Amino acid sequence: MFRIGFIKFIFAFFCVFSSSAQIIEESELAVITREDWKANPPVMEIIPHKPQFITIHHTGMPQKPDLSIEKKLQALQQFSQKDSPMADGSIKKAWPDVPYHFYIATSGKIAEGRDINFQGDSNTDYDLNGHVLIVVEGDFNKEKLLPEQWESLKRLVSFISSEYDISRETISGHKDQAETTCPGSDLYSKLPLLKVEHPVKIGAERLFENEYFDLIRNKKIGVVTNHTGLLPNGEHIVDLLHQNPDTKLTMLFGPEHGIRGEEDTHVTDSKDEKTGLPVISLYGKTRKPTTEMLKEVDVLIFDIQDIGARYYTYIKTMLLVQEAAAENDIPFIVLDRPNAIGGIYVDGPVGKPGEPVTDIDMLPITHGMTVGELATMFNQEREKSGLPSADLQVIPMENYEREHWYDQTGLPWIKPSPNMLTLTTAAFYPATCLLEGTNLSEGRGTLQPFEFIAAPWIKPEELITQLQSYDLDGISYETTRITPQQMVDGIEIYPPKFMDEEIPAVEMSLTDRKNFKSVEAGIYILHALKKLYPEELEWRKPRLDGLLKTDKVRIALDAGKQPQEIIQTWQEDLKSFKKIRAQYLLY
Repeated sequence: MFRIGFIKFIFAFFCVFSSSAQIIEESELAVITREDWKANPPVMEIIPHKPQFITIHHTGMPQKPDLSIEKKLQALQQFSQKDSPMADGSIKKAWPDVPYHFYIATSGKIAEGRDINFQGDSNTDYDLNGHVLIVVEGDFNKEKLLPEQWESLKRLVSFISSEYDISRETISGHKDQAETTCPGSDLYSKLPLLKVEHPVKIGAERLFENEYFDLIRNKKIGVVTNHTGLLPNGEHIVDLLHQNPDTKLTMLFGPEHGIRGEEDTHVTDSKDEKTGLPVISLYGKTRKPTTEMLKEVDVLIFDIQDIGARYYTYIKTMLLVQEAAAENDIPFIVLDRPNAIGGIYVDGPVGKPGEPVTDIDMLPITHGMTVGELATMFNQEREKSGLPSADLQVIPMENYEREHWYDQTGLPWIKPSPNMLTLTTAAFYPATCLLEGTNLSEGRGTLQPFEFIAAPWIKPEELITQLQSYDLDGISYETTRITPQQMVDGIEIYPPKFMDEEIPAVEMSLTDRKNFKSVEAGIYILHALKKLYPEELEWRKPRLDGLLKTDKVRIALDAGKQPQEIIQTWQEDLKSFKKIRAQYLLY
């Protein structure tokens, strides 16, 4: 990372001359060459390497749009080729040359830095062999990546990937390689979009296209959303609708955790600080918008990222809003987003087998559907059952493949709720959320919630032995200890079990998520705990039975039934659900 504390001193040494750098075309990529910006040769030996990875940095300094890219590269080379003081008082030893292979300026111009066939340099400690280093001008912990820079970065990455046969999967940020915040939060959040050639285009993006915009043009709009209602460029659906001269945003509705996703308690009504609009909580006393709340609404929009498990509450909120839209003759638009844990795996007890799928309770634990598909199914199943159905419009995604997990879509991960920190957390959630129906900790209050099995009285080694005896696919185990806290990643959560107490734990890791069956794993975990700790284990019956939508699992475990026997009990019901589900798949 290019971090220096005396930028004004460096720029005082810029060569002041008129530059008319010639921009050349290389496979349709405009690059200012070393010759163009009048680079000096390396001052010491440089190490050859084969380009194998693409790693993104930022300069870590404020953007300087008034200076030409040529002068910036000359200053960077001057700084690089001598011992130089750093912001923390240390001395950076001289490098042979500019540390980066490519530099992207505020104008979007791209300059060649060090020869790509030689290793770069860094102030931090990581193995630079094979890494093609791209630096983008700016401090993206404080500044926004400029549109011109983003377009150039996309073109450059595409060129390097094609020219040197480097997989886009190798793209990473500096912070993935070393202890640093580089390339800054704003730029880092966009890197997933570079990893796939054709990123998923979500419904929120398509809403503003000509094909769909007439649905909201000159309409009074109510939006059900939260902090996940972002477009890939970082803009929020609320801000875009509020700023658009052809739409009138009148009302905001927030789900569990609030409209900004920073609450882990029941949420109260409030006012959105950015727009000044009223925010009605749908996770407090009111769960469904009333007629009074909707009197200034011509159309309702739902835009929230779900994770794909029935007991994640956002889809219940969606259904209740959909019901309100139907009852009040208000068009309902669902902006579709990916199923975070993939759209293939369908498993778990079906709450009301054989009945039309008109409610959340009729879903298995993992349903393998997007919010748009769920809304379509609920709406049509309700209509078949004689229940009010909404004037529903799902705005579908483009480039979405249902077997893809979220990190394969090219979309940046935004934790959907305070305890859903990573995609790995989401993968384990259908399994270990069942521990909420027991007196064990599932890891809430740590930075890896739902990835632990913990309690003061478990013996991790013997629990691992029991779990390994089941030979479950895609999962491994390690012994550890955790200390649950009420503050997690800057947000105060519900007081977790065993708060501030260090307790023994089993940590789970995914080894093959494609073959990992989370719901089945949950049953095996409960079976292991019942077998090993029959005296210590306590069921929280209402919670456990509510999560499973049946008491049969708990009763079978108490009767000593084997996990596979229990899993087999819901297979026929699951087949019936899958037949209904197949009618409503959009992808």
